[in-house]
Amino acid sequence: MQIFPWVEQQLQSCTVPGIRVMLLTDRPEGATAQRLAGYGALVEVEDELFTAISALQDDPLGYDLFVMDCDAYDGIVGGERAIAALIAAEARMRVMLVSGEFEDPSYPMGRRSAVCLPEGASDAAFRHGFIHVLRDRTTMTMM
Repeated sequence: MQIFPWVEQQLQSCTVPGIRVMLLTDRPEGATAQRLAGYGALVEVEDELFTAISALQDDPLGYDLFVMDCDAYDGIVGGERAIAALIAAEARMRVMLVSGEFEDPSYPMGRRSAVCLPEGASDAAFRHGFIHVLRDRTTMTMM
């Protein structure tokens, strides 16, 4: 087995095959889903919070990222509720929240902090959020 560290060039190209994403959204064909799929992510879509949390908790392989389109789920308050549910379920993954209630993108440095993006974020801002949230992810390749 060989283990290769995360390569900055993978981040810059923003095509990172194998990233497993749980997307909570009421728009499975929406911009968030299309952007994530465009980055090479394996996106599983759920439209109900507790179904998504259950899938995250029960998955034996684990997801790399939880992304939530918050506006259909009570906005920022719904996003906070989702994060609280993840913590209660002891799920440990990176989180991105997308909402029209956010005025500006937020890219916090804390590992357990969510990247927050406005609904109308540009492709560059969304890509930066995706890269930022996965910045410390290590990739294992078995040969």
